[in-house]
Amino acid sequence: MSLEFVIKIAPLLSIIVGLIAFVFGLYNYNKQMNAQVFFQYAKRYDEIMNSFPKSAKLARIKSREALPKPNGELTICVLRYFNLCSEEFYLYKSDYLSKKVWDVWADEMIRTWRTPLFRREWKKVVHEFYAYPDFQKFVQKNLEQESN
Repeated sequence: MSLEFVIKIAPLLSIIVGLIAFVFGLYNYNKQMNAQVFFQYAKRYDEIMNSFPKSAKLARIKSREALPKPNGELTICVLRYFNLCSEEFYLYKSDYLSKKVWDVWADEMIRTWRTPLFRREWKKVVHEFYAYPDFQKFVQKNLEQESN
C-alpha cells in the first residue's frame, strides 16, 4: 500500500468511522433515555402505590378479599395511577419508549386494572380521560377481554 493511496482513502475512512461512531452513539443515547424514563416512572409508580390507603394495598394484592369502602382518597390514588399509565401509553405510542419496557409495564398495568378494586374505581375516573380516547379504549378493551 503506497502512501499516496492511503492519503486518497483517508477521508473516506474517517467518514466511515465517523458514521459508525454516530450510529453507535445514537443507539447508546436511545438506551440511556429508555433507562432514565424507566427509572423515573418506576419511582412515580412506587410513590403512587405507597400513597394508597392500607386497606386498598391489601385489596390489590389479595383481590379476592373484601374491597375497601369507596372514599375520595382511594379514588384520587387510583386516578393518579391511571394517569401514570396514560403517560406511559402515550410515550409508547409516540415511540419514546422501547417495546421491551412497554411490554413489562403493560402486563403489570393490565393485571392491576383487572382487579375488582380497579374495575370499580375505573368507572369513577373514566371521565377524566375523555380528552385521551385512545387510552380510554385501551383500558376498556383490556378490561373487557378478561370478562369474556
